[in-house]
Amino acid sequence: MNLISLLGTLIYLPLLLTWSSPGILKISPKIQKQEVIKDTSLILELNRKAEGLRYKKSDSIGILAKEALALSEKIEYEKGIIYSYYNLALHELYQGNTSRSLEFYTKNTDNPNLNKYPSLAIKLYNDIAQAYFIRAEHPKAFEAFIKAKNIAETTNNSYELIRLNSNLGTLFSLLEDYEEAIKYYNEAFSKIDGNTPDYMRSLIFANLGYLNLKQNKLDSALEYLEKGIKYAGNTDYSTIIAFNYISLGDLYNLKKEYAKGLEYYEKAQTEYLKNGDKKGTADLYYGIAESYKGLKEYTISKKYAVKSLDLYKSFSLKSGLEKCYRLLYELSKIKNDLSSSLFNLERAEVYSDSISKEQNKTNISMLQAKLAYAKEKKELQQISTSTISKQRSYIIGSSTFLILAIIIILVIYQSNKKRKQLIAVLAEKTKVLSENEQMLNETNKTKDKLFSIVGHDLRGPIVSLRGLLKLSLEVKNGESQFKRFGPKLLQDLDHIQFTLDNLLNWGQTQMQGANIKPIRIIVKNEIEDINKLFNESLAKKKISIINDIEEEMCAYADLNHFRIIFRNLISNAVKFTETSGTIKIDGKEEENMLTISVIDNGIGIMETDIDKIWKNKEHFSKFGTHMEKGTGLGLSLCKEMVEKNKGTIGLKSIIDEGTTFYVCLPVCDS
Repeated sequence: MNLISLLGTLIYLPLLLTWSSPGILKISPKIQKQEVIKDTSLILELNRKAEGLRYKKSDSIGILAKEALALSEKIEYEKGIIYSYYNLALHELYQGNTSRSLEFYTKNTDNPNLNKYPSLAIKLYNDIAQAYFIRAEHPKAFEAFIKAKNIAETTNNSYELIRLNSNLGTLFSLLEDYEEAIKYYNEAFSKIDGNTPDYMRSLIFANLGYLNLKQNKLDSALEYLEKGIKYAGNTDYSTIIAFNYISLGDLYNLKKEYAKGLEYYEKAQTEYLKNGDKKGTADLYYGIAESYKGLKEYTISKKYAVKSLDLYKSFSLKSGLEKCYRLLYELSKIKNDLSSSLFNLERAEVYSDSISKEQNKTNISMLQAKLAYAKEKKELQQISTSTISKQRSYIIGSSTFLILAIIIILVIYQSNKKRKQLIAVLAEKTKVLSENEQMLNETNKTKDKLFSIVGHDLRGPIVSLRGLLKLSLEVKNGESQFKRFGPKLLQDLDHIQFTLDNLLNWGQTQMQGANIKPIRIIVKNEIEDINKLFNESLAKKKISIINDIEEEMCAYADLNHFRIIFRNLISNAVKFTETSGTIKIDGKEEENMLTISVIDNGIGIMETDIDKIWKNKEHFSKFGTHMEKGTGLGLSLCKEMVEKNKGTIGLKSIIDEGTTFYVCLPVCDS
């Protein structure tokens, strides 16, 4: 997989800004006011066009940037100078000249007035991070990303926060720290809304596809990459489109479907011819070489491996050089060319940087602990103290029981008359100990799941609410900011309420001896009442819901459980149904059981995911069609409650056609 291309593509991602004012100027007495305004507008337009070429024709960025710099220096236009140097650095970066690129970036970071232009500063540190990553200086790359993210958080720049969190996820993904990577990807997802541009969605899906590819989850990787292609098709960014195609080519190489891999590489090559991206082209040639090797076309494979090697040499990318030499070693070995084989193997080993990469991962983890988790230190200590206390209690209890068991054994040896009886007692105690140990393990798993849900799904929106309230009270014009972000927070708080209800009810189902009070339930009326809870979501997505339950149908079950079961099933149907879709609820009575079906024509569920849904300890969850969030707890809760009411639950689904959940409950006595 082309690791640097993955990070490069997302890190290259620009957010084109429309500046609302010409900036702060030092006006020469010889320049008239009207001419200055005209020149600053031209300078900004030249720089925007230069930046926009990064996905289309990156080798032309420098021409426009130099013209903009000359005009900026002529009128001493500070913002124009900073923007021009940024684009000159961008040009060198795309040509593989990282040292030269960093020289231009340093001209901007040394400017004491850089903080006046936060949008430019964010992009500047983001691209500095990429330059350092290409040089394998991962701690410096991470540090630059954090600087950019801090500026974005301070200025409440949600677009850039999506980009930077996704970039951090990609950084850790390439360093094979997948747990840390998914944390940042989730944070990026949490900020996506209806205004998020398609290219951002495409890149996040592409990165998730790569993440699954590295973990050999090929079906999930294919699903994400196909979504990435879908969104990329709505843009004219050739680099983004090419990256999706390369990733699909790599996927089919892993599947050993080399001919199909070549089809996607050819599509990627068409896009790279448009933008002149050296690094992307180097990754492309390497993928093609792997395909031809798989097809046993060794001469053609070597040709592309050499072309890839030459490009990697031009910008000294060690990881690229290492993999090319290793491929050339394998090809030489196949042809029994021992001299070339030995040379290529030696060169590959020279460039192997696995030890350095592990050290860099450690440094990044230490730096991250200082920068990202300082604020959470106290909360984590409290959680840790509570956990240790519980574990200590369990250990004391287990130790006490073991002591008792030893005493019983001694008594057995001392008393022949009660030997059989005491052996039976010991066996029973051992069984209880085993059951207690199993219950302890289940309790720990439950605790971990609860902490995960509370920490991820509940804590984030509450922290956002606190920050927004503080902003509205302490900052000038804070009230307008509150009104601006209020609707998003309201949606998050609705999600919190729904999650808390499920957590509390799920907790009750875990309690031994929880009471169930079955009564006669008129199903149609209850379903109507539940449907009203989703009026807002149904209207927003233009979904029609049809209640075909017959008036006389009734079920015998706990009313609270009944409401929770169908609230969750209808919520899922709304969540995974596309705009203008339909949800139908009907019933069928057979052999003293009433089967109630919730039928949608939504996106469906993959066969590989259906088994995960009913596994209580996994709590499988996915985002909805409008990126709606969930905890994965609802369906497990439904299953437990249905079974406690002497019923069954199941589902059938077809991808892109819809899903049917059916619940069988006892009917009322006549």
